[in-house]
Formats: sequence, structure tokens, C-alpha cells
Amino acid sequence: MKPADTGPLTGRQPVRIAVVIPAGPGDDIADTLASVLRYTDPSRIVVIVDDTSSGSPGSAPDVKVIKAGRARPGTQGGLWVKTAPAYHWILDRYEPEMVLRLDADAVILGPGLEAAAERAFRRNPGAGLLGAYRVGPDGGRRDFGPAARQLRAEMGPRGLRRPGLRAGLRRCVRLAREHGYVDGEHVLGCAFLLRAEAIRDIDRSGGFSQRWLEASRLGDDQIMSLLTVAAGHQIADFGGPADPLALKWRGLPAHPSELLEQGKLVTHSVRSWGDLTERQIRGTFAAARASAGATR
Repeated sequence: MKPADTGPLTGRQPVRIAVVIPAGPGDDIADTLASVLRYTDPSRIVVIVDDTSSGSPGSAPDVKVIKAGRARPGTQGGLWVKTAPAYHWILDRYEPEMVLRLDADAVILGPGLEAAAERAFRRNPGAGLLGAYRVGPDGGRRDFGPAARQLRAEMGPRGLRRPGLRAGLRRCVRLAREHGYVDGEHVLGCAFLLRAEAIRDIDRSGGFSQRWLEASRLGDDQIMSLLTVAAGHQIADFGGPADPLALKWRGLPAHPSELLEQGKLVTHSVRSWGDLTERQIRGTFAAARASAGATR
């Protein structure tokens, strides 16, 4: 991937990677942040979207904490509305080559994520979004049916109760279908990467300031995937058996030691695996980070 070279002209700082992490009550953001700072390129900016009352850590100079805005409870679109300003904040100040969106219960397991993403984007020149897409970590096919049904419901007669949401979704879906969008298709939201051009095109289209999305029951990963394709970019797999992401919606896809042995670079969710607790899982990964640091 070509390094950003417009910083001096725009006044924005070039960085290799920007990371966005929403943090809510009960999240062990300190451990997740430690994995980000240990394994991502030092040319970075990390933005934590703080949705807690106690505040989130931001002690490093390349970590910025942004307070989450208010949003309607009980809708997935509320998380989108809270998180979207972070992307705009980054683009106002930085020239990232890529953006990583990471859940607070995901962790980075090793170095090299940026290089792997650069290779994947080179292999897929039309792709703007990498993630656990059509294929899961076990090789199984992901089912977009539930998301498609929710999307069509919000665009259909039931959506007349939310006319702004209905009109906005119909407009976005019409644009996305022109680029081959399949209703409901999306990457798994716990970790995904966006190409610089895609994130800028979404921003230029106003995608990060669409307040009407607050009323949607679509997940923020489903919304991001829709807006990416509507902006003219495609989605590519990055979470299959041979790929760097090892992600499941709930729990880990394999034992922590197996994920480390396989050389996976990001995993989700550290909340559970078998009888292991989140504390035990995080402890295993933290010990591996410490051991890797000691051998350098």
C-alpha cells in the first residue's frame, strides 16, 4: 500500500494505521489497549469511544479518548451513531493508510496485521473492507439472512413508522446494489479493516453524520458494510481458516493456546471459551505478549 503523502499539504499527520475501539461499562479496555499498543505499528492513532461513566485509559500520546454521544437505547443504530464521529475525527486530523475497528472484547495477538492487510488489499484492488465476511474461521459459510430480513423490514411497509430511516436506507441500498451489494451482507463487527480510500469516500458521502441511522436495528457492522459498498468499494474475506482474523460473535473460535500456535493476529471474543473465564483468557494472551517482548 502506498504511504500517505498528502500530510504536508493538508496539515493532517500521516499514520500507517488508525484504530477505533468503542468501550462500554464492564469492558476491560486497558488489556485490549495494551494489545493494540504492543502489536500495531508505532505510526498510529488510537481512538477510544468512551461510553462509560468512569472514563477509559488514554495515557499514551497516540491514544485519544472521545466521549460517546447520546443515542436512543435499544437500537443497534445507536452504537453506530456513537462510534461514527470517531472516524470523522480521525480524518480531520490524520491521513491513515488503513483503519481498524476493534471491539473492546477483542485482542491483537501478534505483530504484522498492517502488512497482512496491505497484501490483502493488493490482491483485491476493488476491496475497501476486510473482515470475517463470507467464510468463518472454521471454514463455514456465514448466513446473511437475518440481516437481510431486518434491512428489508426497515425499508418496507413497516419502515413507514420511521420515514427518515426508511428513505435513507432505500437510498443507500439502491446505490450499493449498483455495485453488486447482496442484501444483508456484512463483515463481523468485532474486528475489521478499512482501506484509506474507502473510509474517505464514506466520509465524503456524509456516511458518518447520518443521524437517521440511530433508529435502525441493524448492527453497526451491517451499516458499515452497506455504506462501504454504497461508496463504490467491495468487501473481501480476511477471517477464514488461513486468514489473520479468528472471530466469533460469542466466545473464542478455538482454545487461546491454539490461536497463538496458529499465528492468528486478532481474535474475539475473549469473554469465554469452554470453562475458561475472560480473566483466564486475557491472562494467557497477556503472558504471550510479555514473553514476546522479553525475546526482542
